[in-house]
Amino acid sequence: MKNPFHYGGVVTGNDFCNRTEEQQVLFRAIQNSEKLFIYSERRIGKTSLVKQVLQQAEKKGSTASYIDLWPTDSEASFITTVAKSITMSMGGTAQKLLSTAKQFFGKLAPSVSLNDEGKPVVTFRVQAESQITPLLEDVLSVPVRLSKKNRSVVIVFDEFQRIVEYDSDTIEGYLRSIIQQQKDVCYLFLGSRKHIIKRLFLDSSRPLYRSSGHFPLGPIDMKEWVPFIRHKFELSGKSIEPSMIHDLCNLTGGHPFYTQHICHVLWELGEPNQSLCLLYTSPSPRDLSTSRMPSSA
Repeated sequence: MKNPFHYGGVVTGNDFCNRTEEQQVLFRAIQNSEKLFIYSERRIGKTSLVKQVLQQAEKKGSTASYIDLWPTDSEASFITTVAKSITMSMGGTAQKLLSTAKQFFGKLAPSVSLNDEGKPVVTFRVQAESQITPLLEDVLSVPVRLSKKNRSVVIVFDEFQRIVEYDSDTIEGYLRSIIQQQKDVCYLFLGSRKHIIKRLFLDSSRPLYRSSGHFPLGPIDMKEWVPFIRHKFELSGKSIEPSMIHDLCNLTGGHPFYTQHICHVLWELGEPNQSLCLLYTSPSPRDLSTSRMPSSA
């Protein structure tokens, strides 16, 4: 049987551990078209949480665009990345994607091709640097145009701190303007470099100062981990003692990445119809870090 514990990537669905209260808050934020910046340390599960909530919102008819800014390095790449994410969120066949791309982003020379899995993918390009300002205005106006079609619209900017590495603060200025004007669009800004994210939104000299609410994200409480971990073991015909779950949660502090990672290792060690406590010898954090934990742990 495949190991039921997942770490190192986006975790959703049955692999996602709780965060019921946080999901409710973010879902209400989407319904109310709020603006929030969500920040935490790395690997705490921001992206997994938001994508879990976006799935719920889409089931209720919302148009949700998740935009990963990590690969961007300029205003031009920001523009094409936003255009691609919004277009792909609309879904459909290759012909439908191209039609949507031309309708909303015709100035970006859209084209559609098939990826290695045979699925249609839309691409855009900025033909001249002199077009940056009008193109930026056009791209950032699309969410409100979608909301006027009786849609609930949510735009997620992940790794938002990347914009401070661009050549200018043009993006910040335009985002400030649209946040003030687009009352019917929800914007979620995610970042893991807390000092940069806080500077963007809490420094009075920055364009985005006090432009959105704050949503710090911390570890998951032990009371949520215990039934989740126990159920995952039992579902696969294995068992783990409650005391062992408490010990490992104390060890990780409820941090999602480390908790799922250690559970992944322990599940591999366990045998069907055998309590895992027989294999457990209360390892120290140093022991774990020098055994099967990755170098990034």
